Amino acid sequence: MKNIYNKGTFRSFEYGKIGPYLKKHGNKKWRRTEKSEIENQLSENFKFFKQRKKRRKLIWAKITKEIYGKTHSEYKSFYSEKSFKDSIKRASVTRYFLIHKTNKK
Repeated sequence: MKNIYNKGTFRSFEYGKIGPYLKKHGNKKWRRTEKSEIENQLSENFKFFKQRKKRRKLIWAKITKEIYGKTHSEYKSFYSEKSFKDSIKRASVTRYFLIHKTNKK
């Protein structure tokens, strides 16, 4: 596999034989074609399986707010602990409960 990759600038930031746009275009093309070429060579020897990502568990909470003397509760789900903590920091939140949901089959 021959490396025809157009690397960086040449003599002290002078552009070499190729302009910046063509360099960018050439590098993209080189990466695209070389990657597929490597995969073709390796596919003869190995089989690649796509990895599956685990689904994130949602954080469920019941948040009670008090605004102008009225209380209001709502069930909310959060993807991250940070977003959950940020929602609790609000001035109107009086209490909260974490809910542990289980999937029934």
